[in-house]
Amino acid sequence: MLSIVDDLAGFGPLRMCAHAPSAADPDDLTGLRVLLVADVLARVVELRGRAVLIGWTCPPTEAADAAGIRPADAHGTADEIAEALGGQPAVHFTSRTYEGAGGLSLHVGEAAVRGDADRGADQDVERDALALRLLLLGHPHHEPVDVTGQAVDAAGEKLANWRKAVAAWAEEPSKAMPAHFVERARAALENGLDTPAVLRLLGDLEAAGDVPGGAKFETFAHLDRVLGLEVVRDVGRSDSAEVYR
Repeated sequence: MLSIVDDLAGFGPLRMCAHAPSAADPDDLTGLRVLLVADVLARVVELRGRAVLIGWTCPPTEAADAAGIRPADAHGTADEIAEALGGQPAVHFTSRTYEGAGGLSLHVGEAAVRGDADRGADQDVERDALALRLLLLGHPHHEPVDVTGQAVDAAGEKLANWRKAVAAWAEEPSKAMPAHFVERARAALENGLDTPAVLRLLGDLEAAGDVPGGAKFETFAHLDRVLGLEVVRDVGRSDSAEVYR
């Protein structure tokens, strides 16, 4: 189990390499998922105050930009990335067995579009790239994921509802984040990069009647620094807040 506290704490920048496979098939989202997992881990480490440098063995992609994945600091082979980043990566992300030497290897499960019979698979996943991000984060990073239009639609609806809720909570007085929610979320991220558990916690927090709206806002905004779902995007839009109420 990946433990950020035990294995990735240290001084200086943390160097990482995402070995994202190039996909000739547009329905193969495995490469995108590898980049996403690297992005989330980078955010977790940076939230703890350590700088991160990331290399990709694939070129830049529009899909990664749309999904809110931070650009790479270097591209090329593993050796070229190590030279560009000023040292060997300490963490490698791959959907296959990592055959290089040194560092931790984090396995990422395959992801593929399973389109409905009556419409193209590419239409299924292009509705909202951040809905796709939410869908992928809802599964353990090492397990395979089938992406369907129905699943992306459900993720998009959930994300839209959260944005409306956050916009409404933003209008309430700010309150301190509930410590027990934040501690459980931090433990899930730092001991296994368990994003599904964090999403479940946010769902519990949304429904918690004993937590003030201002505290919910602060917690969602804080954890979104890792999840990258832009849940605060509708803050300031009165129509979103009114719809949620």
